[in-house]
Amino acid sequence: MRTRFNTPNDPNPARLIESLRCLGYDNYIAIADLVDNSMDAEAERVTIKVFRQDNVIKILVADNGAGMDRETLDQSLRLGSLTAKNPISDLGKFGMGLVTAGLSLARRTTVITKQLDVYLTAIADVDEVIKTNTFHKYLDESSPKEKEAFDRIFPDSDSGTLVILEKCDGITNQNTSVFASTLRNKLGRFHRYFLRAEKVFTVNDEPVVVVDPLELDDPNTQIFSDDVYPVTLKSGNGDRNENIHIRIALIPDEPTAGEREVALGIKNQGFYILRNNREIQAAETLDAFTKHNDFNRMRGEVFLSGDLDKVVGIDFTKRDIVLEQSFRDQLLKYLKAQCTTIKSQESSKTRVKQSAEIDDLHKGAQRSIDQKAKLLVMPKTEIEKRHQRQRNTITKPEPKEKSVRSKFRITQPSDAQRCKFDYAKLGANGQIFECELIGRTIAITWNVQHPFYQRFIIDQRSDGRLVSAVDFLVYSMASAELTLTNDDNIDMLHNLRSIISTNVRTLLT
Repeated sequence: MRTRFNTPNDPNPARLIESLRCLGYDNYIAIADLVDNSMDAEAERVTIKVFRQDNVIKILVADNGAGMDRETLDQSLRLGSLTAKNPISDLGKFGMGLVTAGLSLARRTTVITKQLDVYLTAIADVDEVIKTNTFHKYLDESSPKEKEAFDRIFPDSDSGTLVILEKCDGITNQNTSVFASTLRNKLGRFHRYFLRAEKVFTVNDEPVVVVDPLELDDPNTQIFSDDVYPVTLKSGNGDRNENIHIRIALIPDEPTAGEREVALGIKNQGFYILRNNREIQAAETLDAFTKHNDFNRMRGEVFLSGDLDKVVGIDFTKRDIVLEQSFRDQLLKYLKAQCTTIKSQESSKTRVKQSAEIDDLHKGAQRSIDQKAKLLVMPKTEIEKRHQRQRNTITKPEPKEKSVRSKFRITQPSDAQRCKFDYAKLGANGQIFECELIGRTIAITWNVQHPFYQRFIIDQRSDGRLVSAVDFLVYSMASAELTLTNDDNIDMLHNLRSIISTNVRTLLT
């Protein structure tokens, strides 16, 4: 018997409209999506204002782009609009951006658009939908007041669009000055290539400037690689080939003149994913490396076309990506070896010579640790176990085994150093210390640029007992980490140290 789909299954508008407001849309990404619409309309200027009116936040996003005719405006406030999109160039695709971005921020969205001398207005209001339990909106020619609102921002433009977000109850930061400043920086990064193409954005009358994670304008930035790589995509119609542009740079160790917009450090390491030249994800490892101080200078860009949305796994909120495994594997083929090379190169550069002053600071702690070594819980040392040779027998050499030597002191000098402090410039945003086991010696590398070292070692260097106490604490943490480390938990332990370093840095600065 043939299944008959003959029963209406319309959504409950009041319930659905409230649910759509809870998608987890980031405030700044929502506004960036509105700017995307302006770029798709080929706007040269975008003006954003965030302010309070009658103690309620109000947001304006205006552009001097192509504007919309009546049919396009009608579609623009529909869920899943039917306006045509070019996946190769357009930033929008799903026909959801304006509606869901507006819903996430405000209860009322007004769109005023102009083409030549024709002004049109559409209004969507959450409270009206709930009151009538129907999806409906206002759409008509603009009133004189609405025309004036557009002309106040772009008085000489023949076309453009103004989006007004009112009753903004979805703003997470109620300080409009801070919100505007953060938005300015976010847009400077998200749309950096549009700004470089001489698009002009302002937020509360202040210009949005390029924020470049790769610091390409700095002459001290090193371009590690900048290439186009082929990938093969599987589909029901057969395989197709695409090219992926990937750029990897090593940013300078030290800031140049002026404010450094993108700090060195673990948080900002990785690959910045751009869809049609608009950033959608930041500082991703893509499984090509594990975040570590050796990658503090590494930044990469992966440029993708909208044609790849399916294999990239991007949704209309642009807040996450889930790469198809085949696509991920092909990217890793190009990225992993490069990351390994960078780690090797950077690791060899981070070591710095010990000054006599810093060297003397830790001698007391080293002596105390060596003296009490027999009483301390320390990681066991794995060494090679030699087998007795068999006489008059020809056999293949047996592989060397590793075991813990119970009488290690018989073949090891009794005064072997059990702890050694070394020093490196790992950046103010790097971890407090690094550690490794070399023979029986726990080697600790202090990050001399971390605020913790500055506050508790350098600033307290006249108090030898305090400096030694801090050394004891870090030695004990390193000893515990090395004792517990195995193949299964190594990333967890490294992440634990990273979180401690990040929190301590935040609290001390």
